[in-house]
Amino acid sequence: MTHLAMHGHAAQAHLASLGTGNECILTSYRPLRMWRPQADLRAVAPLLVMQLISGAWILPQGAFFPIYLEEMLHFTPLAIAIIVAIAQATGLVAALIGGGLTDALGSKRVLVLGLAGGAIASLVFQTQLPLLVTALWCLGGAAGSLQTLGASSYLTRAAAPQRLGLLSALFALSFTIGGAASNPIAGWLLDTTGFGLFGLVGVITLAAAALLVQGALPAQAPAHTAAGEQAVTLLVLARRPIVQLLMGLRFLPTVFYGMVTVLAPLMLNDLAGNKTTVALYGTVSLMVASVAQLMAGRAADRYGHRGPTFVGYAALIVAALGLALFADDLWGVFGFGVLGIAAAWALATLFFVLVADGVPRSEHGRAFGLLHAVWSIAMIVGALLGGALTRLTPGLPFLVAALLNGLSLLLVTAFFAQVNRTSGVEPQG
Repeated sequence: MTHLAMHGHAAQAHLASLGTGNECILTSYRPLRMWRPQADLRAVAPLLVMQLISGAWILPQGAFFPIYLEEMLHFTPLAIAIIVAIAQATGLVAALIGGGLTDALGSKRVLVLGLAGGAIASLVFQTQLPLLVTALWCLGGAAGSLQTLGASSYLTRAAAPQRLGLLSALFALSFTIGGAASNPIAGWLLDTTGFGLFGLVGVITLAAAALLVQGALPAQAPAHTAAGEQAVTLLVLARRPIVQLLMGLRFLPTVFYGMVTVLAPLMLNDLAGNKTTVALYGTVSLMVASVAQLMAGRAADRYGHRGPTFVGYAALIVAALGLALFADDLWGVFGFGVLGIAAAWALATLFFVLVADGVPRSEHGRAFGLLHAVWSIAMIVGALLGGALTRLTPGLPFLVAALLNGLSLLLVTAFFAQVNRTSGVEPQG
């Protein structure tokens, strides 16, 4: 669920990093004229290509790793959920550390480190030793956190505020398009050659993405706090009411996402009896998610942030209820799974503008580190809760997720009320 952009001038990077105390940067409502749209698009071009390349591997890898554990290591759904949860815990630690590193060292360095670590972690498909598989997947969890943090903070600091929604959508869209295009190839590759060659392709893919970022992406200046202001710690950041609301909005849908990413491929594999259906599900869900991301980003820029956010959470609740009711039906799981993935990715796109609404630019690295830690905890909860509840009945995990996400609509209302009070500006939508 995952995120970035950039610009080419160090002076603009420094200005974008400045913020004071508790100010909120309301990206939709106070456009800054110093940025030009053409410059934004030129700046993000290498980043979009990187997203396309990395998405082509990361998304199929996530879909087929549970199947690899089930078929090659003969793990039960609960054991698979535990492996996924351990990796998420590793990612949580990396997120807490990486947020500060991103603010101190710059986003590009953290992004390259994450991509390189992901390439090494892709060797997981070359072994069937449970401990080594777990270790490599944990490395992938840590690397994924660093990639997410470097990407997210790069985007919110570099993009023109009045175009952040669209650029966030284009960036996320590149990732999902890469996954949608590669999923059929991944399914064919697995059905014909097995997991070994599949994993080697992943190593090459992420290594190429790391080289692209290192060679083609100009570095941003590290973030600086405004003169006279003390650096904000994660603990201080987490105590702010508006950040606590963001944490809740990040946690609740991710519990559902943690369930659906682990359980839906297993359910479809069992119901259909072939990996081609799983690959088709991956492709269709990412295609629909791509459209949802673009629509969410454009709607946020044009109509304000509140309305698209409400729609995203409502769609996710409907998807969770549908999966609960039709857990034993192939096309029910397929259809509502697609809807759920689309809603989750649309919300991930909108989170860029929500963070920009509530957190000063100089604190974006730490904010995304904190929120990614929350995301990791939610993924752990979702995976473990889903693995445990599915033993009772397949639809029960999704019913619980739907009930939990009912609270998200209340948090959205509270968040935008807090933004209004902090800024004194009434947002659109």
